[in-house]
Amino acid sequence: MLIRFFTDLRAGGVPVTLPEFLSLLEALEARVASLSAEEFYYLARMAMVKDERHFDRFDRVFAEHFEGAREAVREADRRAAARMAASSSPSGC
Repeated sequence: MLIRFFTDLRAGGVPVTLPEFLSLLEALEARVASLSAEEFYYLARMAMVKDERHFDRFDRVFAEHFEGAREAVREADRRAAARMAASSSPSGC
């Protein structure tokens, strides 16, 4: 997933290099960011974009690349909320 993200960034005009990608992987391994999508976004942008002129390109590629993941998280959140609601309702009603 992240290798494709790296190649998508390059194809999208973000001049990311292999050392920058490896820095992101090291930061993830060190758990610099939690499991939050927002924290991952800022960590990835910090590690892989060295010139603010490329922020817009990064944002576009990030949104396109992780769109399916965002929808999967939303669906999982909806299912978890439904399970919690069902388990908290009184039985037999």
